[in-house]
Amino acid sequence: MILNYLFIGFVLSFLLDYISEKYKNHQSFQNVPEWDWQARIIFALFWPIGLIIFFYSYIKAYFR
Repeated sequence: MILNYLFIGFVLSFLLDYISEKYKNHQSFQNVPEWDWQARIIFALFWPIGLIIFFYSYIKAYFR
């Protein structure tokens, strides 16, 4: 169970890192800060909190 949680966190961190590296020269990504290892580890551990905030904001904006 814990390994699944960490695996999902690291996969999401990898995808976010890959997307930000691929589009780093795009105008929308000019103000995105660079990732360091501390940020990657924190993201991998606390990704459900960010997911909950994202869905809450998305649903709130969708039903306005």
